[in-house]
Amino acid sequence: MKPSNNIWIQRQQCPCGDWKCYIKYEGDDQTSASSQLGRSETTSTELVFTPYVGQIFKSDDDAFEYYSNFARKNGFSIRKARSTESQHLGIYRRDFVCYRSGFNQPRKKANVEHPRDRKSIRCGCDAKLYLTKEIVDGLAQWYVSQFSNVHNHELLEDDQVRLLPAYRKIQEADQERILLLSKAGFPINRIVKVLELEKGVQPGHFPFIEKDVRNFVRTCKKTVQENDALLTEKRENDTLELLEACKSVAERDPDFAYDYTTDENQKVENIAWLYGDSVRAYTLYGDVVTFDTTYRSITYGLLLGVWFGMDNHGKAILYGCVLLQDESSHSFTWALQTFVRFIKGRHPQTIVTDMELALRDAIARELPNTKHVVCIWHILSKLSSWLSSPLGSRYEDFKAEFDLLCHEKNVEDFEHQWNLLVARYELVTDKHMALLFSYRGFWSISYIRGSFLARTMAPEFSQSLHTFLKRILGGQTCLQASFEQVYWSVVSKIFLSSFCYLIDCILDFVCGSCRLVLLQPLEIKPEMGRGICISRHACQLKNMHAVCLHLMPLMCCSMKLYCRCNMLYKKWQMDHILSNTSRKWMANVL
Repeated sequence: MKPSNNIWIQRQQCPCGDWKCYIKYEGDDQTSASSQLGRSETTSTELVFTPYVGQIFKSDDDAFEYYSNFARKNGFSIRKARSTESQHLGIYRRDFVCYRSGFNQPRKKANVEHPRDRKSIRCGCDAKLYLTKEIVDGLAQWYVSQFSNVHNHELLEDDQVRLLPAYRKIQEADQERILLLSKAGFPINRIVKVLELEKGVQPGHFPFIEKDVRNFVRTCKKTVQENDALLTEKRENDTLELLEACKSVAERDPDFAYDYTTDENQKVENIAWLYGDSVRAYTLYGDVVTFDTTYRSITYGLLLGVWFGMDNHGKAILYGCVLLQDESSHSFTWALQTFVRFIKGRHPQTIVTDMELALRDAIARELPNTKHVVCIWHILSKLSSWLSSPLGSRYEDFKAEFDLLCHEKNVEDFEHQWNLLVARYELVTDKHMALLFSYRGFWSISYIRGSFLARTMAPEFSQSLHTFLKRILGGQTCLQASFEQVYWSVVSKIFLSSFCYLIDCILDFVCGSCRLVLLQPLEIKPEMGRGICISRHACQLKNMHAVCLHLMPLMCCSMKLYCRCNMLYKKWQMDHILSNTSRKWMANVL
């Protein structure tokens, strides 16, 4: 049996440290269908018309899904029966029948002392839907050639039909959670209870039963035992191929850097690499680095870390990647030490990460003079998983108030409003709110306001990184293929979208003999004069974003702008480009 290809998923372990707590990311398709329960319930309320002869479907799969929804709504299930094919048309006829259609053929009884004598559910029901394929204007379509909804048995109620085998499905997100709990030693009945509590489902209302969980765990254990040897061999081969790919790139690009560690058996543990063009870019724009660790390989158990930056055009720069054996402080320490060595010992001013205790400790130890910031986007994406269940209908109101609190600029006001918020929503003892408050110095604007961030905290930037990684890691690929996809994304300048938004700001400036205070939005007209001198930049956002975007309309006017030198960093000006123009790795100026 061949093991599956390498599969990347978003990490689901909660940063609260409770291994029984896991994350369902807000707006993520991968986990938004964490249970088919919601879908199965809505199916019964959707209006599904009775199929009819002559009804047309684009494919036989569409027809099967439609008939299956109709069957569920009407108290039965269906199965695929006979199909007919020809040399020219392939399969041109499909028969779908009621689950109680036909009769069981007598089987030879097993030679055991007490054989089970299970009664067959088949009773010769004649309910059916037959499909025939036809070619119209060169395109294949399927039409209903026969249909009967006459049953010779009782149809089931909603609370009974969901227990039919055809509708008892364990979704992928639930499967992973079941295997994790089983590996921890939980018995099957406790696993089901934990799932019910986590998802807020009443006992017995999952789209599967305890027997399905037991069969699933038994099957997986058998498969894992058969695949362990093959999977270990495949992982070793994949990591060796990745090392060969790194060596090959290093031969073509002397600035490309990579390193790895091995275990006591001389097998590869951790691998890190940085691209040559990215190393050169870091010398200019390495003031702030985003270290993304949201993806891991469920096939090999490896954690993927990606270092990103931002250039002076608002474009994301991919510096390099690291594959780690685990999520321990030791592994993160090696990753940071290797990254610093790659970039010639120059520490960034700011590093932006997710909430991760082991990573926080490693950064404090290895980058003591670097400001550590937790990206607010990672926090907001977890809120729904943490609080939507305990807050219920009040969650949306809470989220709106939390959004406002995130942008509170005064420390005392922030802490005062925080206390009011947790008291109002009865979250004083909530472990996740306590975790957020303990991290407040890493994510609250009131605490990080003076730190240089180059606008990497903007939700659009974080979302663009997420989209980029999801596109690169979306398929089932080996490590070498993932490496090559990322590499060609760098050399082909497939960088992430730029973005722009205005932030409230106060500018004190002199125009002629008048002293004006401007509030966002800022409008400057040519008749206001040929020269404007900015005398004071009060919002402190220059420190966070290189230059407050309220200066941009001034720069775009047909007048000469005189700006004090401490208000603009030269390398962040739009006309600044890399000195190595022979290698145009960066996207063009917008």
